[in-house]
This record gives sequence, structure tokens and C-alpha cells, in this order.
Amino acid sequence: MKHKSLIAYFAILFLLCAGFVIGAKMMGEQGMYLAQGYMLTPALAALITRLFFYERKFKDANLRLGRFGDYGKFWLVSIGITALSYVFFTLFGAIQWDWSGNEFLRRLSEQFAAAGQDMEASLPPGFTPQIMLALYFIGGLTVFNILPGLITGFGEEFGHRGFMFPALYQIKPWVGILIGGLIWYAWHLPLAFVIPQTAETPLWQSILNFVILAIGSLCTFIYLAYVYVKTRSVWVTSFAHIVMNNSAQSFSYFVTIQYQLIANAGVVVTMLIVAGILIRKGALETFAEYFREG
Repeated sequence: MKHKSLIAYFAILFLLCAGFVIGAKMMGEQGMYLAQGYMLTPALAALITRLFFYERKFKDANLRLGRFGDYGKFWLVSIGITALSYVFFTLFGAIQWDWSGNEFLRRLSEQFAAAGQDMEASLPPGFTPQIMLALYFIGGLTVFNILPGLITGFGEEFGHRGFMFPALYQIKPWVGILIGGLIWYAWHLPLAFVIPQTAETPLWQSILNFVILAIGSLCTFIYLAYVYVKTRSVWVTSFAHIVMNNSAQSFSYFVTIQYQLIANAGVVVTMLIVAGILIRKGALETFAEYFREG
């Protein structure tokens, strides 16, 4: 069978994802802790596939660490992408800035209280909530959560960009980019069953939100696929991915979301611009060159 390794990857990924979702539902409220494990399912599926169903094994896995300069370059690019998305959030009126961070600290204090703890009493002497917030903000833009985040980022990149994308691209370039991006988006959807939803939304809004997020995910997929083929390192790609996640979290400490749907639209506009710039700068040619050499 021509694409047996790709079929094996999808079959294994489906079984792993189903297992995590079923396990999470059985655990009830504690099931949300399985979300981090869910993020590793693509890497596990790719690992099993490469070991037992893929002739080249790990020869094209791009497990090299990559060049140091690429980490700095895509650290700045990923933070820039996040910053641009917050510019659009602001212009669209989707968020309200709170530079004091009091709203975030209030929510965090409520989480401590729900666990039967006092947030301020839990901090070291002389360590105020404001200092903690500053450290989390700066750390999210630099080093905090890089190691655990890199592991979960690797979970996605080793599977989705490191195995699925090249396999789909070799069927047809548009299959790798378009179908690959949509599959990546669909893979995230079961997390809705794992992580509790805080509010119900009208059906029309859910459908519109689904379409908007699909477009945004497709464009983000293009960016991360570009990082992968440009650097030829799954680790640099994982790093670029987690920097986007961490920096978005850091900025969120100082905002309250007024309209989630509009915020999602801001993400789409941002990633459409990013994808447009990459295509204009020759990303499609970079993809073609990478696969010609491979």
C-alpha cells in the first residue's frame, strides 16, 4: 500500500486521542489534567509509525538541534506575531487592557481559594503578587516554561510537522498545506471534551467561530511548517511554537476579553498577514526545494 505509513499514523493517532478523551471523561473534573498528555499524542503516533511502519525510520526526522541563530530569530518572530495579534485585539475592541494586572490576580486568588489556600500566604516572605506577576510576564517572554513547553511543543511538531506534513505534501503540495492544516485544527477539537467550557454560545456563533479558527489554524500551520523546512530542525519548530503560546499567555495577564469571537477574528487577521508575507517571500518555493532535496 503506497501510503501505509501515513494511514498507520492516523490510525494510531486516532486511537491514542480517543483513549485520552475517554479517560478524561471517566475522571470527571480531574480529566483536564490529561490535556498535557493529549498534546503528546502526535509524537507518540509518529514514534510508533517510524519504528514499525516507515521504511526510512528516523533518517528524515530532523531531530538535529539546529543553529543557535535560528532560535533567536524565530523567538523574535513568534513574539512579534503575538504582539501583532494583540494590536488587532485592541483595534477591534475585543479586549480591555488592565496594566495593573489586578483582574488576573483576582482570578488567580479565586483559584487558590477554591483549593482551600490563601494566595498571598503561599508566597515566600517579601514576595508580593505583583512581583510574581512581573516574573511570570517576563518569564513567559523568555525562559519560564520553555522546558516543559518545549516537550509539549515537540509532541505536536514531531508528529504533525515532522511526519504528517511531509507525508501529505508528497501526495500533493496543496494536500500537505491545506489538508494538513485542517487536520491539525481538527486534532485540537477533542480538547473541548477534556477542558471544561465556561460559557455556552449560540449555534450560529459556534459555527462562525469554528470557521474562523479553522482559517487561523491553517495559516499558523503554514508558519510552523515553514519554520520546520527552513531550519530543518523539529526542535527549532517546537521552540517557535511554544514561544507563541507562552508570549500570548504573558500578554493575557494584562487584559480582559470582552468579545471572544472578535478576538479570534483578530488572530485570523494576524495569521493571514503572516502567511501572506511568507508566501510573498517565497515560502512555497522553500517547501518545494526542501522536498526536492529530500
